Amino acid sequence: MHSELERGLRRLMLGVRADWALYVKFTGSGEEIAFNADAMMDTMSVIKIPLLAALFRARDRGALDLAQKVTLETRYKRFGTGVLQYMDDGMVFSLGDAATLMIIESDNTATDYCYDAVGGPDAVNETMRELGLDDVEVMGNGFDWFSALAASIDPQLGELSPAELFRAGYPEMSPAEWERARERFHFETGRPFSRATARCIGKLLEMIWTDGCASPESCAAMRKILGMQISRSRLPKYLPEASVAHKTGDFNPFIANDVGVIESQAAAPIIISVLVAGHRGIWENLEDSIARMAEKIWEYGIYAQRG
Repeated sequence: MHSELERGLRRLMLGVRADWALYVKFTGSGEEIAFNADAMMDTMSVIKIPLLAALFRARDRGALDLAQKVTLETRYKRFGTGVLQYMDDGMVFSLGDAATLMIIESDNTATDYCYDAVGGPDAVNETMRELGLDDVEVMGNGFDWFSALAASIDPQLGELSPAELFRAGYPEMSPAEWERARERFHFETGRPFSRATARCIGKLLEMIWTDGCASPESCAAMRKILGMQISRSRLPKYLPEASVAHKTGDFNPFIANDVGVIESQAAAPIIISVLVAGHRGIWENLEDSIARMAEKIWEYGIYAQRG
């Protein structure tokens, strides 16, 4: 029974004031833990996993070639995470490179190249419906969200094209003013990046791990990319003996998501989907709570396997 584990996880969630959603599946036993797992939450960059699945499914049916070369242009450059925004126009890379950068360092510029390649946000929604994952809602690409954030600060910025917005940047503000603007956007005026439930994202991860959402070759490639994630401050933090393939999604300090699969020789894969919003406190405390949750879940998985 995992009642003791559930109590421990609830204590960790209650210790940090925020809106929590959790879904866990121990694939060896089929046991599940769910806390608010069917609530639609802001995914932030976790939505890049559904986009990754759509990209590889399109490759499987011959609709695109991940070896196709694309050229970096200012109209695709996005703020936030990623290195491509800092590179000179004219840089050439492949769609496969974009997919990798989109996951391992959450590159927002690479993400919008991937959205264009699959046919836009609606194509990702259609892919999720095909897979029976109805509780994933892609609400726009990266530009749409950054444009909405900019418009919440200065409505005129919302009228700019992607290239114009990137060149203009956000208005000059003090750090305190910027934080207040971001807080208003999250709690009052803004819109989600995209939405999904913790359970639905967990189900998609399970499909990737069981070759259930694309060809075996494509699912293996997705597992490899997710395993190269460079962020180590949440799910993997206290798991040095395990391999954690995962994807974060952030709007610091309000949203700190992390979803992934823990693998080790000691236990069957464990799926964890943690989505957190509405947080106003210390970012590091929130991150550490998620890391401690993963540690407890992994320890239980090992114990159950040995039992």
